[in-house]
Amino acid sequence: MTCQKCKGLMIAESRPDYSTDGTVLRCINCGLVLDPLIEQNRLARTRSTHAAMHAA
Repeated sequence: MTCQKCKGLMIAESRPDYSTDGTVLRCINCGLVLDPLIEQNRLARTRSTHAAMHAA
């Protein structure tokens, strides 16, 4: 997977302090951490923005 911020390599890490299932993705370049909740919130925001733009 590619980092959304710097296009670096994302690796899976075991981080129980970040996620309920314990696995997150971390960029080895910039350190960006993505867990399932962050991804879910970003997708929801993208969908609502997309729907709002097409509703007008």
